[in-house]
Amino acid sequence: MNTKSIRFRIVMWYSIIIFFTTVFIFVVFYAVTRQTLYTQVDRELFSHASKLTDIITRQGVNIHETMLKQQLFDEFAQMPGMLVVLLDEQGKVMKSSFLEVQEQSYSSLYQEVRESKIPIFRDLSLNNFPMRFTAWPITYNKSFGGVVIIGHPIDVIQKSLFSLSTTLFIVFSFLIFPIILGGYIVAGKVMEPLSGISKQIESISLQRLGERVASPGTGDEIENLAQTFNKLLDRLQDAFKRERQFIGDVAHELKTPLSTIGSAIELATTRERTGKEYRATCEDLLIDVNKLSSIVKNILDLAWFGAENEKLDKRRFNLSLTVKELHELAVRMGDTKHMKIFGEIKHDIFITGVEDKISRALLNIIDNAIKYTPDKGKVNLRLFTTDDHAVFEVNDTGVGIVKKDIPHIFERFWRGREARETHGTGLGLAIAQGIIKAHGGEIRVESTVGKGTSIRILLPLFRSVS
Repeated sequence: MNTKSIRFRIVMWYSIIIFFTTVFIFVVFYAVTRQTLYTQVDRELFSHASKLTDIITRQGVNIHETMLKQQLFDEFAQMPGMLVVLLDEQGKVMKSSFLEVQEQSYSSLYQEVRESKIPIFRDLSLNNFPMRFTAWPITYNKSFGGVVIIGHPIDVIQKSLFSLSTTLFIVFSFLIFPIILGGYIVAGKVMEPLSGISKQIESISLQRLGERVASPGTGDEIENLAQTFNKLLDRLQDAFKRERQFIGDVAHELKTPLSTIGSAIELATTRERTGKEYRATCEDLLIDVNKLSSIVKNILDLAWFGAENEKLDKRRFNLSLTVKELHELAVRMGDTKHMKIFGEIKHDIFITGVEDKISRALLNIIDNAIKYTPDKGKVNLRLFTTDDHAVFEVNDTGVGIVKKDIPHIFERFWRGREARETHGTGLGLAIAQGIIKAHGGEIRVESTVGKGTSIRILLPLFRSVS
């Protein structure tokens, strides 16, 4: 058996709990039974001792008087096995019923009662015969006058208790092994759905990500585990699908400029050309090289922002100044399309982050707004604050985004129907979102087809530590 398996641990803990629970129940049962029997004996001893003590003290009979012997006999002659002993103030046996006894047999009881002046109950062996004794002090006018000792045989009780303990042990021995075996079988039944799930998981590979774990239908945590694992497989399959799509998109984006570069170089080397022609070819090549460089830089940025161990060298900076610079750049970008670029920028808004990264994210949003806004359109840039955030808002009068496409606009290489007609790689918004999330912010999008789009970026304000 695998001692590290869950089944073994379930059986082990189950057996330990059952073992100690059973032992506890049996011990308590034994203790309660013993206490009940001894309580009954003590009750009888108490009754007889109190009665005899009352006879002596109430009637004022001295234990040295001969009439007490007849009273003892009359009171206790009908009690089989009961032992009654009277000791005087010196510990000497004055009277006893049924047995001839030695004083030393009761010396310990006598000394204890003489010192404590209260009744006591003790177990002693008298001539190797187990007895339960009670010893009561006799007082005359508040002075010690002797001791009344009454004994009751407890050999029957001890034999009964021994028989009970033996029976309990035998019952326990016969029960423990079936209980452990039952636990092993039950643990197997409990683990059976998990074993089935484990075998199904082993059969799932990268080539078989479409398979799912069958639900055991138990309605418990095991079924919940199967459902959770299936959800994990859904996310993994979706992630692999997106990665394959990403690789395909990267290859497609790189293929076009590389093909152009290759064709231009091949054409340039087929025959002698003038310096002017070579210069024109080099200028065309430089455009394609810059496009390749931009694609590679975007991909590296995406990989960097996707890393779990990403660390930003965040510093406090004035976001208002950054947005003012971006507004001036946006005005120049919009000149070729005769667009109006408005700016409402609140002064001295400070945040913590990497300034050039934040600037790039905001520029990507502005660039998208200008790209998808028709000639002579309008783009409005706003920067203001709420209680906890700096808010950068870009509103345009562009073509807008179909509602069903809005959740996808931040996916890598994703481009909507209108976007496919516009030059770009489809990475700008994905990079912007990565930068904003890395700075603890968020992006919200609202759009109406034919009317325009509003993108709002929220970034945590800088808070000085006092």
